[in-house]
Amino acid sequence: MKIFVTGANGLLGHQVVKLALNAGHEVIASYVGQPPVGGKPLELDLTKLQSIRQTIVKLGPDAIIHTAAHTNVDGCETDRELAHKLNADAAREIALAANELGAHLTHISTDYIFDGEKGLYKEDDNPRPVNYYGHTKLEGEVYVKADSKNWCIARTSATYGWGGEKKNFATWLVENLSAGKQVKVVTDQYVSPTLNMNLAEMVLEISERKLTGVLHTAGASRASRYDFAVELAKVFNLNRDLIKQVKVKDMSWPAKRPRDSSLDVSKCVGLLKTKPLGTQEALVTMKAQL
Repeated sequence: MKIFVTGANGLLGHQVVKLALNAGHEVIASYVGQPPVGGKPLELDLTKLQSIRQTIVKLGPDAIIHTAAHTNVDGCETDRELAHKLNADAAREIALAANELGAHLTHISTDYIFDGEKGLYKEDDNPRPVNYYGHTKLEGEVYVKADSKNWCIARTSATYGWGGEKKNFATWLVENLSAGKQVKVVTDQYVSPTLNMNLAEMVLEISERKLTGVLHTAGASRASRYDFAVELAKVFNLNRDLIKQVKVKDMSWPAKRPRDSSLDVSKCVGLLKTKPLGTQEALVTMKAQL
C-alpha cells in the first residue's frame, strides 16, 4: 500500500513512517524543516493551501495519514491565522484530495475539542472547545466529515515520547529532572497521556484496515499532569521532590485549558488489535527505548 504521511518529522509522524516501512508499505513522508529519516521525503508547506491537493493527487496514495498540525496551544491563541490555516484549511484540502483519489484518510485530532467539564469523553459527546487550538481542530474534523467519504478521525490526548523536532511534556520532564532542576506541574488538569509509539501502532492499524468513523486513540489511563510527572520520575529513577505542585490558575498561559479532557478508549479497545497502554506500562516502554 502507498501511504502519504504528513508531519513525517513530528512526534507522531516519524513513528508512523517507521512502522509503515517495517510493515512493507511504500511511504511518502511529507515534512517542513528537517527531513525525516525514513520514507520518500517530500517537502510540503501546508500553509500554501493551493498546492496541497494537487501534490497529493499527483502522487496517488492509497491512504493518507494526516498527523501534521499546529499543536502549540498558546501559539494558536496568539497567531490565529496560522492556526486556522494549518489545523482547519489544510485538513480540508487533504480531505478533498483523499476524496478525489478514493483514498482512505486517517485524520489525527485532539481531546481539546472538549470543554473539560466532565472528562472521559466518548466519541459521540458534544464538542465545545475552550481555546482556539481546539476550535481549529474541531473545524478540521468538520471539513474531513464533509469533504471526504472514507475517513477516520482518531482523537488523542497529551502525546509524548522520543523523537520529533520539538520537546513534549515527558521529554521536558526527563531533561529538567535529570539536570536537578525544579519543575512546576499542575495538579488540577486531567488528560489521557499517550505514548507516540503506541499511538502510531493504532493509527497504522486504522489505515491498513481502512476503518471509518470517530475513534478515541489515547492512553488507557486518566491522570493529572502532576500524577503523570510523579509516575515518570518513579519509572526513570529521578527525584520526584523536584516536582512542585501548582494549580492552573497559577500559570500565566495565554490559552485556557480544559480541566478534564481525558478520553474514554473503550471503543478503541474493542475494535483494534493494538490496545492503548496505561501510563506505567507506556513509561516503562519509553524508558526501554533509551
